[in-house]
Amino acid sequence: MTTTCITEELKDVLGRISGMCFRVELALNICIDGFIKHNIDLIDSAQEETVAISEEGNKIRKLLSDKAAERTINKEKIKSLLAVLNSIGLAVNGLDSMLRNVRFKICEKIILSDMGLKEIRNVFNAILDFLKTAGEAISTRNSELEKYVLDKSWNLEKLAVRYAETHEDRMITGECLPEASPVYVNILDSGLTLVWHIKKAVIRMFEQR
Repeated sequence: MTTTCITEELKDVLGRISGMCFRVELALNICIDGFIKHNIDLIDSAQEETVAISEEGNKIRKLLSDKAAERTINKEKIKSLLAVLNSIGLAVNGLDSMLRNVRFKICEKIILSDMGLKEIRNVFNAILDFLKTAGEAISTRNSELEKYVLDKSWNLEKLAVRYAETHEDRMITGECLPEASPVYVNILDSGLTLVWHIKKAVIRMFEQR
């Protein structure tokens, strides 16, 4: 088991960045709860959380920019942390897209097929597991956790492709309502966007050993 090296003065920053990843997990959990319960208030709560995550990201960027001006600071490490932040920010954009689609589903009373609901829940649960490990990987710089994150992201991509194909089959047989199709596809795509950018954040975190 190996870990990446980071200076003492950047450890607090790293803790805050991994905290952002854990808060993405929290926001997704609230989103899932709202999705299952058809509760707009929960979607609003998840949205407030994503706004708070973005605000935290801006504060950390300002802090890193100030540190970059210091002569003794490792500027390459600063660049890596800024890249990690940017990837997490793009992941939050994916989560915001998911929230918009879940909100639309609730407001328009769109009904997914039983199998479609089961598949979305499976994807949600897989992403939650992925996010928890990604946050731990960033926090500990544990290379074994990095490998798990990369493997998990690949498995999620394959799962999404398989579900997209079964969704197309349901469209052909009439099991899926036409108005439900964009909601299903967009939620799936938003989840993959979230996963892809968190994966990029983890990769960048481990680029400098």
